[in-house]
Amino acid sequence: MGFQIMGSIFSLDGGLMGFLSRLTDLLILNLIFILTCIPIITIGPALTALYSVTLKMVKNEESYIFKSYFLALKENFKISFFAWLILCLVSIVTFIDYQIVLQFQAMRNVFLVVFLMLSFLCVLICLFLFPYIARFENTLKQSFKNASFIAIASLPYTFLLLLITAVFVVFLLFIIPLQYALLACLSFGFSTLAFVNSFIFRKIFAKYEPKDSVDDTFDS
Repeated sequence: MGFQIMGSIFSLDGGLMGFLSRLTDLLILNLIFILTCIPIITIGPALTALYSVTLKMVKNEESYIFKSYFLALKENFKISFFAWLILCLVSIVTFIDYQIVLQFQAMRNVFLVVFLMLSFLCVLICLFLFPYIARFENTLKQSFKNASFIAIASLPYTFLLLLITAVFVVFLLFIIPLQYALLACLSFGFSTLAFVNSFIFRKIFAKYEPKDSVDDTFDS
C-alpha cells in the first residue's frame, strides 16, 4: 500500500511531478519574459505573450512554452507595442500634469482628485489591456475600449487583481531584502504573478468569449 502511494506521488502523472513540471515551466517563462523585456520598448508585447501562455496554462492547454510564447509575441507585437507606447506617453503626461497641479493653491484639491481618478483608470487599463490582447483579437482602439469596459464591469474581480498585484509589489519592495526580491523576480516572480492573475482573468473573460467560432461580442 505504501509503495503504491509513493509510486503515485512520484509518477509522471503524480502531484509532485506535476508541481515540479509547472514550476519548471514558470521558471522558463519568467526568464524568456525578462529577456524580451530588456529593450524596454518591448515590455508591452512581452506582457501580452506572457499572458497568452499563462491564460492557457491555467486550463492545462499549454505544452510548448517557447513555441507558444514567441508565436504570441510575433502575432501581437504591433498592437501590443503601440498600446505600450500610448500608456507610456499617457503616464508621462499625467506625471507632468501632477507636477503642474502641485503649483496651484486654488482648486488644488479638486485637481488632485481628478488626477487620482485618472491615475486609477490608467492602472485598470494597464492591468487588463495586455491580458485582453492576449485573449481577444481586435483593433488597438477597440482593445483599449473593451479592456476599460471589462475592468469597470468586473469591479469585484478587478479589486482582487489589484490586491494581488499590490501585495506582490509591496512584498518585493518593502518586506524582503533586496537580494531576495531580485532573485524572486529573476526566477519565478513575473510569471507566477501572471499565472495567479490568469485564473481570475479566465473567469472574467469567460463572459465575453464567443460561444461560436465568431466573436461578435465586441464588434467595433
